Amino acid sequence: MKKKSFIILLWFFVAGLFYLCLQSIDLDRAWIEFSRADPFWLFLAVFFNACILGVWTSLWYLLLPGKFSVSFFRIFQANSFMSTSCNTIPFPGGHAAGVMALARRAKVGHSVALSVLALDQLMEGFAKIFVLTLVAIFVPLPEPMGQGILVFVFVIAFFASIMFYLAHKQPRVKEGQGTISIMGKIMRFVSRWSVHLEILRNVRIFSFGLLLALLMMFAQTLGIWAVQKSLGLDLPFWAPILVMGALNLATVLPITPGNFGIYEGTAFLAYQFYGLSSESAFSLALLQHLCFLIPMVGSGYLVLLFLTSAQKQSLSEEKWVPDET
Repeated sequence: MKKKSFIILLWFFVAGLFYLCLQSIDLDRAWIEFSRADPFWLFLAVFFNACILGVWTSLWYLLLPGKFSVSFFRIFQANSFMSTSCNTIPFPGGHAAGVMALARRAKVGHSVALSVLALDQLMEGFAKIFVLTLVAIFVPLPEPMGQGILVFVFVIAFFASIMFYLAHKQPRVKEGQGTISIMGKIMRFVSRWSVHLEILRNVRIFSFGLLLALLMMFAQTLGIWAVQKSLGLDLPFWAPILVMGALNLATVLPITPGNFGIYEGTAFLAYQFYGLSSESAFSLALLQHLCFLIPMVGSGYLVLLFLTSAQKQSLSEEKWVPDET
C-alpha cells in the first residue's frame, strides 16, 4: 500500500512539473516547431540511440566471467528485454526484469546476472561522472546542479568502493549444517556473487569496459545533437553535453515509466537555460525523448516477435512419424 501511494505521489509530482512547463507554452507555435523537424536528422538521432544497444550488449558480453561461453545474440536478447522493461515500468522493475532475462536467456544463473548488472551500473556511473565533469568545465552551472553533481560523485564513489573491496577481499562463508539464518543466506549470496566480479581485478578488461560505457554516452549525446540539428538550431558545441549531464542527474532512478515527464521537464529547463523560447525547448524535449524511446523500447518487442516467429517456424517444420499398423 505504501509503495502504491508513493508511486501515485510521484505521478502527481511529474504531472505538476509537466503542467508548469505547459503554462508558458503556446501549443500552436510548439506544434509548428515540432512539425518542421527534418526527418533525415531525426532518423540519424534514432540510429545513434539504437547504437547504444549494440555497445551496451558488448559491455555485458565483456562483463560476463570468462568461464561462460554465451552467444552475442542471446545477450542482445536479454539486453533488449531489459531496455524495454526499464523504459516501460518504474524502478526497480526494469532492472529486475533485466537480471531475470540475462539469467534465463544466457543461462548464467541469477548471481552472475546480478554481478553483470552491478558492474554495468558501476561503469555507467563512471561514464556519467566523466560527462558531468565536462559539463562543469565548459558550462557555468546553476548552484543546485553543481550540488547535485557532488552528491552523484559521492554515491558512485561509495558504490565503487564496496564493489572493489568485495572483488579483492571476497567474504568467505563456512558451509554449516542445520537451519541458516536470513543474514547467513545474504552473506552466502554475497560471497558467491563477489566471485563473479573478476573484471575489477583485471585492469585491461576494466579499462575496456569503461571505454564501452563512454561510447554509450557518446552515442546518446550524438542523438541529442542530431535532434537539435533537425530543428536547424545553432547552439554551442557544448549544448548536447549540458543536456546530457542534466538528464544523467535527473534520471538516475527511473521513477516513472520511461522517465516520462522527468525527461521532458529536465530537457525543457536545460534548453531554456540557453535562452531558447518555450516552444522550441518543449519541441526539442519531446523529439529528443521520442527518438530515444523508439529503439530502446522497440528493440525488446522486435526480439520477442523474432523469437515467436522462429518458434512457430520450428514447430511447423517438425516431422511427425506415422503410426505403424
